Amino acid sequence: MKRATLLLLACTALFAQLDKAEKKEGFKPVLNKSLKGWKGDSRLWKIEKGVLIGSTDGVKISKNTFLISEREYGDFVLRTEFKLRNHNSGIQFRSTEMPEYVVQGLQADIAYDN
Repeated sequence: MKRATLLLLACTALFAQLDKAEKKEGFKPVLNKSLKGWKGDSRLWKIEKGVLIGSTDGVKISKNTFLISEREYGDFVLRTEFKLRNHNSGIQFRSTEMPEYVVQGLQADIAYDN
């Protein structure tokens, strides 16, 4: 099976909190209270109060960079909430990891203006 990796690009996403209905449906959080099991530029990613925060504020980057799961996923349904401030972002899936936290593959785009 081709590596199915879930990646996140500079978005604020809520993963760690599931309601009773989601638990009953079999949903599981992708993240918990830390970035254990994930790799990426530690200057850009953190978890605060169960929320994943990706930010380039005060950091100069020369290219897109991603937070990459060390886990492989089969078929899945992803539910997320996000918040953006004058930027765009996205969630990569079924992607191939490249050097320096870069990926190539499918992306669900998330944009501030739509």
